[in-house]
Amino acid sequence: MSSNCMEELAVFIEDLLAGKPASPLDEGQDAASARLAKGLNELAGRLYGGPADRALFSHGPVVVFRWRNAEGWPVEFVSDNVEALTGYPAGEFASGRLPYASLIVAKDMERVVQEVTEHSERAMWFEHAPYRIRHQDGRVLWVHDYTVVLRDAEGKATHFYGYIMDISDRVANDELIRKQLAIIDNLGTPIVQVWEGVLTVPLIGPLNDARAASVTEELLERVSQAPVRRAVLDLTGVEDIDTSTVLHLDRMIRAVGLLGCECVLSGVSPTIAQTMVGLDLDFGELRVFQSLAAALRTLVIELGRARRG
Repeated sequence: MSSNCMEELAVFIEDLLAGKPASPLDEGQDAASARLAKGLNELAGRLYGGPADRALFSHGPVVVFRWRNAEGWPVEFVSDNVEALTGYPAGEFASGRLPYASLIVAKDMERVVQEVTEHSERAMWFEHAPYRIRHQDGRVLWVHDYTVVLRDAEGKATHFYGYIMDISDRVANDELIRKQLAIIDNLGTPIVQVWEGVLTVPLIGPLNDARAASVTEELLERVSQAPVRRAVLDLTGVEDIDTSTVLHLDRMIRAVGLLGCECVLSGVSPTIAQTMVGLDLDFGELRVFQSLAAALRTLVIELGRARRG
C-alpha cells in the first residue's frame, strides 16, 4: 500500500475514532487493498450512515446532533439543516467554538443537565421535557429533544445522539388553549332564567369533573331558592366529554329531578351522543332537543298551557 494510501487510511480511522463521518476510501486499488477499503467503507456506513442515510437529515424539521459527554456537550457531528433551526452553520459547531450547551436558555439549563444526569446512568434513550434554545438572531425557540445514549465497553456514557425539533408553534398553541380554558373557568357557567320557571345552563368548552361539580352545586342552589319547573342543559358549546363527565351529568339530572325540576338536554353533538349511549345508562324519560331554541319553544308552550289549564 502506497504512502498516500496509508495517509488516507490513517485520516479515515482518525475520523471514525473521533465520531466523524469519514470520506469513503478509494476501492480502485490492488485486490487486497480494495477488499480492505470496501470493508472499512461498509463499516463506516453502518456506523454513521452513507450519503443516502445522511441526506435524510440534510433537510426537514429534525436536526441530528452527536455530542461528547463532556462539559458543555461539545458537538462532534451535526446535520446540515442545523442552520435553519439555530441560525448557525454546521461548520460553526464542527469547529468546536459552539458547544451545544451554549444554545440552551440559562433558566432551562439546570433542568436539562439534571435530566441528562439522571438518564445517562442506565437509559438507552430518553426524551427531555421541552426546553428553550436561543437562535443566532436572538429569538427564543422551544425544542423537543429525543436523546440516544452511546456507551463504551464498560457501560459509561461517552456520547449522545440528539434528535432536535422546533416545537415553538405547538407550545404557543398549547399556551393559548391554556389561557382560554382559564378564562372559561374564571367566567364560570352562567345560569339564566329565560322564562318564569325555566332556567338555561349554557355549557362552553371542556366539561371536566371539576366544572360539572361546580355547575351541579350552583344549579341545585338556584332550583331550591325559586320555583323552577324546567332546566335546560345546553351542550352546544361542548365538543366532547369523557365517560366520567357523562356520569356526573347523570347525577346532576337526577339530583335536580328530586327537587321537582325536570332537566332536558339541548345541542347534543353526535360524539357526545355516542359517549352517552356507549355507557348504557338509563336516563329514564330524559328529553333531548336538537337546539336550545327548540327546547325553549317547547317548554314555554308547555308551561303556558299548564297555567291556562
